[in-house]
Amino acid sequence: MARSFSIGPYLLSSETPPVFLAEIGGFFGQDLALARQMISSIIAVCKAVPHQPMVLKTEILHDANICLPGDTLETYAAKDGRVQQENYRALIERKVVSLDQYGELFKLCRDQGMPFCVSVYDFAGADFAVHAGAAALKIASSNIVHIPLIRHCAGKGLPLIIDSGRSTIAEVHRAVETAQASGCQNIVLEHSPDGHPALPKAHNLRVLQTYTQAFGLPVGLSCHHTGLEMLYLSIALGATVLEKGVHVAPDDLDIDISHTMDLKDLQSVLESVYASWQALGKPARDLKTPIEGVLGTSQRQCLIAKKQLVPGDAIGYDVVGFAFPRLGIGVEHWDLVQGWRLTRDVAPGQPIRWEDVSPNPL
Repeated sequence: MARSFSIGPYLLSSETPPVFLAEIGGFFGQDLALARQMISSIIAVCKAVPHQPMVLKTEILHDANICLPGDTLETYAAKDGRVQQENYRALIERKVVSLDQYGELFKLCRDQGMPFCVSVYDFAGADFAVHAGAAALKIASSNIVHIPLIRHCAGKGLPLIIDSGRSTIAEVHRAVETAQASGCQNIVLEHSPDGHPALPKAHNLRVLQTYTQAFGLPVGLSCHHTGLEMLYLSIALGATVLEKGVHVAPDDLDIDISHTMDLKDLQSVLESVYASWQALGKPARDLKTPIEGVLGTSQRQCLIAKKQLVPGDAIGYDVVGFAFPRLGIGVEHWDLVQGWRLTRDVAPGQPIRWEDVSPNPL
């Protein structure tokens, strides 16, 4: 059984719905008005669907010097297949937002009671996130081998989300061991499929089960698929955290946007996530629990008289038929009552009840 703990007010457990991380990342670029609009929309959806836990997810990218100047290119695509290359340092520079500006965005979350978590890329960003009231810190997939950053974040007293990305099981083990040795036991292991966007065949969602068995920690999916079905499949495989990018313009051509969903669809997706979790139910059926959400009920057959039966007649296929609903002896008792005798009259087409038969009639 995986360890249970909370991110903000939400417990991570098989007994509670998965926590949805609505990721706005750096999709807003340096447009703080757009960022505020997106955050406000997410908060409104959170209030409209209170039964489905949701946490706002973003990143703190405040210092372009985490990327060296040079001629390294980053390639990204749009949903329609358009591809673009951009100088990596230039890309980072146009995504950088100051810590003060992040502070304004986080205050909007705090004022509305919206828990938030952040990916951090340096010590200063991690320290600021903690000070700003983040519910959890995330180690991005590219930093799963960044031992100093993992160690620093693990000492902050917050849950830590570690995105495994394209890593070996040994690298995941080292990251988890580093975090635990640095004082953090509340760790979520997030599976991040190969590709931006990731093809279905590249998902390897059974990795979620591998992580659960190997580490005994809650697991989650960082969804890089253009669609939504991987979210629902992951719930069935035990994911207690689901991260998905949301954007007001999911068809744009920019880094990571190809696997976002439209922000206007967020409420319906949350409802589907909740329904998917509900569908898992319990390991065994409880037949005493009334059926909900249906107009009828499940019917079973009973024994009926094919013809006029009188005391002394023996129960057998020649004189007994079967019909819905079960108003008499249930068909499941056939092997018991076959050969018993009638103790009273039963008219044709009428159910045969227990009081009508006896194994040893007088």
